[in-house]
Amino acid sequence: MKQTSQWAKKKRNTDSVFEQCKSPPQAIDLEEAIIGSLMLESQADHVKTVLLKLRPEHFYKESHKLLLNAIKTLQEQDFPIDILTVTEQCRKNGNLELVGGAYGITILTSRISSTVNIDFWFRIIYQKFLQREINRIGLQKADIAMNDSTDVFDLLEDFITELETLDPLLFETVATTADSLADEMITEFDSIQSRKSKKFLLPMMVYNLGWPRFDEVISLAKDKIILIAGAASAGKSRFIRTIIYRLLERHPDISVCWISLEDSRQDLLRSYLASKVFITAKHLKSMKYDHSMIDEMKGFTREFQQFDIEFIDQAIRSDDIVTHFVQFCDQRKDRFNILVVDNILSLDDQGDFKFDPNGFSNHVMHNLLKCRQKTKGLIIPLHHFNDAQQNKENLSTGYRPVLKDMKGSETFRRTPNQVLLINSFNIYKDLMSEYTGIEHDILEHMFIVDAGKNREDKIGDSAALIHFFTEMAYDQFWEIPLPGSIQTNKKQSINKSKKKAR
Repeated sequence: MKQTSQWAKKKRNTDSVFEQCKSPPQAIDLEEAIIGSLMLESQADHVKTVLLKLRPEHFYKESHKLLLNAIKTLQEQDFPIDILTVTEQCRKNGNLELVGGAYGITILTSRISSTVNIDFWFRIIYQKFLQREINRIGLQKADIAMNDSTDVFDLLEDFITELETLDPLLFETVATTADSLADEMITEFDSIQSRKSKKFLLPMMVYNLGWPRFDEVISLAKDKIILIAGAASAGKSRFIRTIIYRLLERHPDISVCWISLEDSRQDLLRSYLASKVFITAKHLKSMKYDHSMIDEMKGFTREFQQFDIEFIDQAIRSDDIVTHFVQFCDQRKDRFNILVVDNILSLDDQGDFKFDPNGFSNHVMHNLLKCRQKTKGLIIPLHHFNDAQQNKENLSTGYRPVLKDMKGSETFRRTPNQVLLINSFNIYKDLMSEYTGIEHDILEHMFIVDAGKNREDKIGDSAALIHFFTEMAYDQFWEIPLPGSIQTNKKQSINKSKKKAR
């Protein structure tokens, strides 16, 4: 009887959890207030701040998710956000009736007397969202746990990982004082002095590649996000492979976590060998090469073996990348840790944002930013241009890309410390047909990196351009030196300033 009583009590407790979940936590009135505020005062700073944080899944009511999608679309296109524009956008999206029609949208603003409390309202609906997600994840895992064949340790790891992705620290502001910041710097100086006195390898602040202009313009350093964007087949993957292998060869304290969603791990090794023996990776794969070179290739393979690289070439989500890279860095605390994500659009998160591409952009970059903050590593995501970048009208400017050519929302342009835009002329047939002879040959091998993160014009601003001559088949990039250098100009400016001071 006692055992039966305990079982019955446990069952009642379980049933109460399920009963509670039949009416998920929600705050519909506050959701309406937030939507109404966004349409009334979209240009107010406190409203803009909330709009940046908001994601459709934060809302419980489906019509509110659709309205936020419409508002986010208007924001991305730099269109005004008000009752009329939101109504028109919902009409374009084909869901105007689902959100209550024009009248239903208008009524949302009629109850708003002030938007000053919008951040407080958002905190409440975000807490409701967290409650719903915790219930969902818990019930899902509870169902799996009832199966005797379940690996409980894998289940526990999955449970913890999913809970971590809810990001309860969304509102937490990480602050530091001048005193603590100075203590960190003094500790760093002490560490350098200690290593120097013991003849240890000194830690580097910025890592160079041996490409003069690249090293002048781009800082490969810890605690940064450098996004590389280019058109399909422009050579982004080949370029990042060259960068990583040069770093690994030149600096012994580098570790790389390589998320390769376009090339297999075997292809990455073949590309390294191709750059050494000048046999294409394709020929290496099909074994169409002089077999007398095998000993030489085995030698380079052993060199590759010494690199500290972890490869992941299977489907993965951005939140899983954060978890993995944090663990990766925890095991390599004294090294320069680099995360490569090739490429963003192949991440598994895409499936969650089929009707909200801006939400996908914000979600992924939020995770990469969180990854950088947690690890202090260098994050290098690869990304694509939109189809409009290859519009015929861009022929006159040599298809020179600008920041707005990148797919996705403003987050991709705003979050990285630096954006490198790739221009590889040989992929544009109509442009190549304009040239013949030696000019055609040069252009076919020309590869330009534009490091001007905030530049939006299509002409001028050559200071941020880095020119390469390439042999793509062998992953070879030779930087083309230009007259003068940024460093020389800096020294001249400093000398002029000193003379004026005297």
